[in-house]
Amino acid sequence: MPKHTVLISPTHMDPSYEIERRELGPDVELRPFSATDPATLGAEARDADAVMVWRMLFPAAAIEQLRRCKVIVRFGVGYDVVDIIAAREHGIPVCNVPDYCTEEVADHAMALLLSLARRIPALNDAVRQDPTPWSYAAAGPIHRIPGKTLGIVGLGRIGTAVAMRAKAFGLRVAFHDPYVTDGMDRALGLTRLGLDQLLAESDFISLHTPLSPETRGMVNDEWLRKVKPGAMLVNTSRGRVLDIDALGRAMRDGRIAAAGLDVLPQEPPVPEPDLIRAWRAGEAWVQGRLIVTPHASFYSEESDIDLRVKAARTVREVLDGRPPRNRVN
Repeated sequence: MPKHTVLISPTHMDPSYEIERRELGPDVELRPFSATDPATLGAEARDADAVMVWRMLFPAAAIEQLRRCKVIVRFGVGYDVVDIIAAREHGIPVCNVPDYCTEEVADHAMALLLSLARRIPALNDAVRQDPTPWSYAAAGPIHRIPGKTLGIVGLGRIGTAVAMRAKAFGLRVAFHDPYVTDGMDRALGLTRLGLDQLLAESDFISLHTPLSPETRGMVNDEWLRKVKPGAMLVNTSRGRVLDIDALGRAMRDGRIAAAGLDVLPQEPPVPEPDLIRAWRAGEAWVQGRLIVTPHASFYSEESDIDLRVKAARTVREVLDGRPPRNRVN
């Protein structure tokens, strides 16, 4: 007879939840949510001992109905889909899995940066459209990467991993993060700058902030007007950190030379923002200047397994009476 009940949101993963079941153990009944409406989630999980959340919203209205829940675990680094304040008020820890995809996201951010810097999309398009002349000049000027400045906004685990990779390519790496303790810049060989100075000096900017009231819509018209003309922007953090219409305007007027986006404010982008519509239509002004990937930077076969194992182990530890790991509230 199972001792505990754990509710899990439907995912892209193995529908048998083999990994989760193995890590949780035989005394746990693992049950997928049948509801998708946030208003009915709480009723279904009312007597659950734990909840595991993938991408569905788990709002205050659901949390308020939980009677026995000892922990809510979010599959992933970000936790904006869970109302962490409501959970705290009801004495329920919310935990994330902050370290399962550090290497993957850092690699993806660098891949976007290098592709834009070397103008790979523009060269690829030029050759596909017309292989004659077969010329290195098909995409216009390309500049040397070593000696340029990468500005990192948000120096957490992933931002730090990007910084270490960037240094290996000869980039000067600066960062802005008011929550990083003094001395971290010296320990890592980085330059700490105020945000305005970082934007003014950076040839490349990579975003690595969580989504919060402080960062939502942070990259707006005013922010982009402070950027060094001709800079390139990469976002592998959260889509709603960036106002995509403002980015489109900055790219049209040349303030931003190119952008690599793994995340968008709305995924899939329906209705399409003007920038995405122009890119999909092949409009000349954006050709070769934009790369979009479908929120894939976190993914590898290995990171997927890490995520599932670590999320389930967090639940198991709490059910066994141990302190919640990676609590965010």
